[in-house]
Amino acid sequence: MTREKTVSIFEWIWKPYIKTSVIPLLLVELVFIGIYFVTNNWSRERQVLSMKNEVFNEMQILASQEAAIIDGQTQRILTDVNLFRDAVSHTLEQGAPLGEADRERLVTDGDGAYYSAADSTAGGAAVFYSGVYTVGGEQKNKVASLLALQPQMKSMIAREKLASAIYFNSFDSLNVIYPYMDVKTQYPPKMNIPEYNFYYEADEAHNPDHKAVWTDAYLDPAGNGWMASCIAPVYNGAVLEGVAGMDVTIDTFRSEILGLEIPWNGHGFLVDDNGSILAMPDQVEQLFGIQELTSHQYTETVKQDTFKPAEFNLFAHDDLKTITSELTSSNQGLGEVDLGGQQHILAWSAVENTRWKLIILADEDNILANTNHLKHELYEIGMYMVFGLLFFYIIYFVLLNQRTKKMSKRMSEPLQKINAIALDIGQGQYHQEIPDIHVIELRQTAEILTQVGHKLGASNKELREAKDALESREANINAMIQSVDDMISEIDEAGTIIKIWSVDKRYDIKLAKNYEGKHVDTLFNPQTTLRFMDLLQKILATGETVGLEYEISTSIGPRWMQAMISPIHNKHEPVRKVVMISRDISDRKMIEESMRHSKESAEKANQAKSEFLSSMSHELRTPMNAILGFAQLLEYDHTEPLTASQQENVGEIIKAGKHLLQLISEILDLSRVESGRLALNIETIPVGEILEECFSWIQPICSLNAIQFHNEAVSMYGELIVCDRIRMKQVLLNILSNAVKYNDKDGSISVKVHPAEGNRLAIVVEDTGMGISEKDMKLIFEPFHRVQQGRQIEGTGIGLTVSSRLLEMMGGEIIAESAVGVGSRFEILIAKAHPHSEE
Repeated sequence: MTREKTVSIFEWIWKPYIKTSVIPLLLVELVFIGIYFVTNNWSRERQVLSMKNEVFNEMQILASQEAAIIDGQTQRILTDVNLFRDAVSHTLEQGAPLGEADRERLVTDGDGAYYSAADSTAGGAAVFYSGVYTVGGEQKNKVASLLALQPQMKSMIAREKLASAIYFNSFDSLNVIYPYMDVKTQYPPKMNIPEYNFYYEADEAHNPDHKAVWTDAYLDPAGNGWMASCIAPVYNGAVLEGVAGMDVTIDTFRSEILGLEIPWNGHGFLVDDNGSILAMPDQVEQLFGIQELTSHQYTETVKQDTFKPAEFNLFAHDDLKTITSELTSSNQGLGEVDLGGQQHILAWSAVENTRWKLIILADEDNILANTNHLKHELYEIGMYMVFGLLFFYIIYFVLLNQRTKKMSKRMSEPLQKINAIALDIGQGQYHQEIPDIHVIELRQTAEILTQVGHKLGASNKELREAKDALESREANINAMIQSVDDMISEIDEAGTIIKIWSVDKRYDIKLAKNYEGKHVDTLFNPQTTLRFMDLLQKILATGETVGLEYEISTSIGPRWMQAMISPIHNKHEPVRKVVMISRDISDRKMIEESMRHSKESAEKANQAKSEFLSSMSHELRTPMNAILGFAQLLEYDHTEPLTASQQENVGEIIKAGKHLLQLISEILDLSRVESGRLALNIETIPVGEILEECFSWIQPICSLNAIQFHNEAVSMYGELIVCDRIRMKQVLLNILSNAVKYNDKDGSISVKVHPAEGNRLAIVVEDTGMGISEKDMKLIFEPFHRVQQGRQIEGTGIGLTVSSRLLEMMGGEIIAESAVGVGSRFEILIAKAHPHSEE
């Protein structure tokens, strides 16, 4: 087969079937135009997504920063309120005389209200004692004590620019407020202050922690318009004496807190935990179709709680329902919402010491304005390209159509070969042979394409290697980013500090950078350097992560650090390295040392106390036995019988002596338990034996006190328990005697036994007595604590303490439950014997 003569491209272009080359060329151009539009649209979508992510991050950071500023401002007010609460508590306890100037301006009206009729010359507080209660001498003394705080109130208002007023409201409707106002015209004469939210939100029911809290936005009865208050309860013992507070008006929030400069013409506003808007700028008012309530026309006095209308509840807004649950449950977050037909990006962050959230809004069109403009311009360019290409190919087709009708089908073969090469290269077969093509230009194209394939193969290999290097670097970076507050450094196998990535924010990063390129002995002392170098060799040999604690000198003084040292696995690095992440543990070291000293001191004090109690108990028991002996001799002396009065007195001596002897015995038991000198004789005993011994003693006492005794434990008498017989009887008798002493006449006591978890037996003693309050329940196992129930009941106050400690020593415990007026339930849990123990 003879080889065809090669021809030039010029000769070959005029061969038949030229028409078939024009249409593919046109299609290729159209594909490229389509690719242009698709790529442009895809690029814009990626750009929008990337921009949104940046905006989300920036808005979240901005919301967190501004929320932190608001938190600092509200924290300052909260601190002032706590200081004022302490001052009020102190002055109410100490009292103070009424100044002459204040005496002259205080009057009583016909409704019984005691109030300030005028301001003082120096500018003082206003006083209003409502006519709900009778105002007598005690109440006026309270007013005098509180007016002594006028200089402090004036100073706090002058210092705190956000505050509009500072006040104290008492449980009996006394209001002392600075600055002065005309209370007579502002308050109703029979105003009951505890019914208003700025009082009851601080009481025990709403604020059991007794902390300073913020109220919801409300209409101020004092005439200052719409506001929120920071309030703190003032207690006299367990009694709520009143509420100290500081007011911040909604208008103040608008001007001081929400004067935020937010990019993209964004806006911020503040809401409480119920979703009620506390403060918002004019733009947000227009967006939600509501107008902020910053002032109020007081045509009449405010006689009850007045809160913001329902339209101010952000969570009830239809456009925000999709993210309401996330808004209420998360302290910070991001979202997209449709407001008035416009898409908005929303970010929020919680104000820590209040229940509020700061929300930032930005119109998505404002954020994407430049991107949208660029999209329009690129679209116009694309359309110009389409029309230009169409015009060009119409002319080109008309001109060439006349000259390309004889294109040869030989043109398809080299093109197919070239296409096959391109397809194979596209599928990863980069090394291709040059095909036999008789057209010089096409052959050159095939040669170039095969060369491109070879270069693509080499480039692909280089890309894989570059990818491995990038993944290795990314692994290193991820290891170092785990804790931005720790010192992260890179050290080679010779101990040279290669890089310091980050340090604790308390330290100077510039000073830390000075250690780069230096040996670790410039950072550590000699002993620590030796330990580190030994660990370094171990880590590089085993590949393990090892911890190290060391002390160094820093810009803020000597500090203890805890380090975790891990090898860096990088096969492309000629020098082996480790990464060291160090955390400042100086505070923890100080706390551990302080706790150790405190523990030693407490143990010494407890040992001394136990030894003292033991010694004193023995010293007191000898004379007390003598007193009881002589008293009993007098009682039973028939040779010289006592008179009735003397007999009664001797009986009291014996009764008191036995009580004191019991107290001494229980104190001695307690001291033995606490000092660890009490020896137990642990044995396996049927529970019925101990119960019957205790019942034989307690049942006669129940009969004397008209108390019904119910033994419901008979079916469990055969169960075996592991305990000290004498000490177990002591525990049971103590619980049973308490059930008698604190019971009511015609009451009842029941004893039950049932299995409990953990291979234990539960002995339950229930009574129908007076019960124990929740406050006393927390203290009944404390030594010498007596339950005060309005009547004098004999006892030492340490019986339950000794019983609890004895049970703990025997591996058991006491669980107590009680309700005042219902009765008490004590459950004694003790270990059961294993089946083979009976043998």
